[in-house]
Amino acid sequence: MVIQQISNLMDEELREVHQLCQVLEEEQDAVKTKNIDAMNGTLTKKIEYLEKLEALDNQRKNLLQQAGYENNKEGFESLLRTNTPSDTALMEKWHELEQEMAKCRQLHQVNTQILDIGQRQVQQVLGILLGKPDSEADTYNQSGSKNASLTTHTYAKA
Repeated sequence: MVIQQISNLMDEELREVHQLCQVLEEEQDAVKTKNIDAMNGTLTKKIEYLEKLEALDNQRKNLLQQAGYENNKEGFESLLRTNTPSDTALMEKWHELEQEMAKCRQLHQVNTQILDIGQRQVQQVLGILLGKPDSEADTYNQSGSKNASLTTHTYAKA
């Protein structure tokens, strides 16, 4: 019975992960075209899918505990090996879920890198407009602290 419940949860997780990947691809298009409205829309959708995935993950962990297994990856894989030695369908679902999550992570990383490049370009333009050399144009230094040179710049004198 637990195996069937977990299988049903995994079906839901796969649907949600596929949707999340689709949203991340939409986000990538929005980031590349600098479409702020679309970026905001995808952010809302991402949060919804991540919350759903978290709830499904918690349900799966609860089922694992009820079946007497640890509520982690090792416990889950142990349950699969113990209860379905000849049936590989559930294990294949698990691997598909892992692959899709890896795809989502990769898409997210690419989107983050694109945004970082855009931020650096904006910082360079800001530095040029403020008459600062490239080394001072960053709004944050390497340690993550705000660069004081931009916050204390005088734009005009009376």
